[in-house]
Amino acid sequence: MAPAGTFRTLVTLRAKAGELAALGRAQELSRVQPLLSLDHDGTASTEYLLHRAVATARHLHTIGCLVMLDAAGLSNAPEITGGAAGALGELADRLSFPADLFQSPVPFVPVVHLDAPDGQLAQIARLADELGAGYAVRVTTPDRHSFAEQLPRLRGTPADIDLILDLAYVSNADNRLADLASELLDVARSQATFRSMTLLSGSIPKALAQTDQWEQPRYEELLWGAVARAGLSEVRLGDYGVVHPVVEPGLRRSKHLSVKYTCGGHWLYLRERMLEPDEESSRARTLRVVSRHLVSSSSFAGPHYSWGDQQFVEAATNGGSGLGSTSKPVAFATSHHLSYLANWAA
Repeated sequence: MAPAGTFRTLVTLRAKAGELAALGRAQELSRVQPLLSLDHDGTASTEYLLHRAVATARHLHTIGCLVMLDAAGLSNAPEITGGAAGALGELADRLSFPADLFQSPVPFVPVVHLDAPDGQLAQIARLADELGAGYAVRVTTPDRHSFAEQLPRLRGTPADIDLILDLAYVSNADNRLADLASELLDVARSQATFRSMTLLSGSIPKALAQTDQWEQPRYEELLWGAVARAGLSEVRLGDYGVVHPVVEPGLRRSKHLSVKYTCGGHWLYLRERMLEPDEESSRARTLRVVSRHLVSSSSFAGPHYSWGDQQFVEAATNGGSGLGSTSKPVAFATSHHLSYLANWAA
C-alpha cells in the first residue's frame, strides 16, 4: 500500500456507473490518487451510492491504492444525518467491518471543503485521526484574502493534510489564471508545510458543439506546467477525468454520442449524431461508429493500453456487449484516462 500523500497526480471522479466501472477494472494506480465525489442528484438512492463507494474503496485497497472520499454532495441527502461528516462516518463504519472473513478493514482519506462549517471541519479531522491516513482539504475560493483567512481554521497537523486547489472548469491556461493559481498556492505554502498540494482543474466543456473528431489542448496540464515552472514544482497535477467539472442535477438525454479521449498534451473529441436502430439500439450502433473512428486515428494508444482501449477495439470490430448503456463511453474513456495518468506519473 502506497503511503497517503505520495501520489504524483490526482483524478476527481463522480460516483457514477461509468467512472466506477473503470475504477473497478483498474490494476495499477500506485502514483495516481483517485478522489471519488459522492453527489445526491436523485438518479440513484443514497444507499446504492454508499454501497458502490464501499465496493470501489475495497477494490482499490486490494491494488494498493487509498481512495479519497468527498461526501459534500450528500450534505442534503434525506437518508443522511450530520452532513458530509455524517456520510463519511457511515462509510468509515461500513469499511471498518469486513464483508467476509478474508477481508481486512479499509482506510480512506476523507475530504473536507475549506468553506465547511467549523463543526464539520472538526468532525472530519477527528475521523481522519481514527482512520490514520490524514485528510484532504478542497479549496474552491479563488480569492487570496479569504483563502488566507480560512486556512488557519484547519484542524490537525498540516503534514497530514493534502491541500487541493480546485479551479473547476478552465477554458484556457493564460498568464492570468496561472498567476492566480501560483499566488494562492504560494499563500498556502507560506502558512504551513502540507503533505501535498494539488492544482485541480478540468478543461472539457459542458457540451461539445460539433461532430466528427477534433483536438483541444489539455489546458489542465498546461496550467499545471505554468505553475510548476513559476517556482512551485512540488505541486501535483489534478484533473476531472473525462467529464465536465461542474455537476448538473438530473439526467440529460442527447441526440449525439461523444467520447473524450486523453492524449499527450491534448484531448481528442469524437462526436456523432445518433444512428437509427436496427438489430442494435441507436446508442450501440453509434458507439461502434465512434469506436471505429477512434481506433483508426493516430491518437489511439492501442488495445493493450487499458481495459477501456480493449473495449473500444471490440466495439469497433462488432464485438462487445451492452453497448447501449449510457455509461459505456465514459467507462471506456475513464479506463484509458487512468492508464494515461499512471504512465504520466511513472
